[in-house]
Amino acid sequence: MKYILVVLLLVIIHTVSSQELELINSFSFEQHSYDTTTIPYRFFKPTIIAENKYPLVIALHGAGERGSDNQKHIELHRLATVWVDSLNQLEHPCFVIAPQCPEKQKWVDINWGSNSYDFHSTPISNELETVVNLIDSLVAQYPIDKNRIYITGLSMGGFGSWYLLMNNPNRFAAAIIMSGAADPAMACNISNIPIWGFHGDLDKAVPVQGSRNMIKAISNCGKDILLISDPNNNSFFNSEFKVERVLSSSHLYTEYKGKGHVIWAESFNNWHVREWMFSKRTKIRH
Repeated sequence: MKYILVVLLLVIIHTVSSQELELINSFSFEQHSYDTTTIPYRFFKPTIIAENKYPLVIALHGAGERGSDNQKHIELHRLATVWVDSLNQLEHPCFVIAPQCPEKQKWVDINWGSNSYDFHSTPISNELETVVNLIDSLVAQYPIDKNRIYITGLSMGGFGSWYLLMNNPNRFAAAIIMSGAADPAMACNISNIPIWGFHGDLDKAVPVQGSRNMIKAISNCGKDILLISDPNNNSFFNSEFKVERVLSSSHLYTEYKGKGHVIWAESFNNWHVREWMFSKRTKIRH
């Protein structure tokens, strides 16, 4: 019996890996240059119906996935692949770009151990500026809905996501930001953007205080923050009222108790998290 269970477990693992590999392979290999910087990126295009416009999701990876292979940054944490699985594409067909930051570079040139930093004295990095130019080029080329451009990132990509919001507060319809930090003095500038922040309270790589500072600063701008300790706790979503409350909220924060830096795949895999993001649109006419 024990042998049979081991075999079944290996089959399940292989099946899941094969499914994930299929999703990864649905992304094309691309690269984009701006000024003196070139970055590789993976690009997913939905099935396009004439006259329709589609959301765009930008997925910014963490420090461990830097490089030039244009592969490892979409293999882990479901950061990019979760948006292209068949169920999500059925409900929310969308474009997805997953840029890869070169080795030894950063999306934001600051110390990751900092609880905050000064936005105005931190110029945009060459790599993140190239991502901005990439977004512009794709919006000009494909039927992308400018009112449904979403940013998400984890760890180093969490810093990058916060920075992009502060750099252009009128561009993004919503953001899912994990394990990052930003400039609390800029909170009111971005407080109209729906944001769901995530962090583990035992994070030793990026202090949880970074997320706490930003959430508190947004609250101080007069915004209500819905605190959800664990979106994977089914008892929280046991009523339509609670689900509706989540989907209608603009600002949410999840701080996982007893967890460290890596809290990402379990968050992206949550249906409510994805539904929340796709329910948001900008209120600015482009």
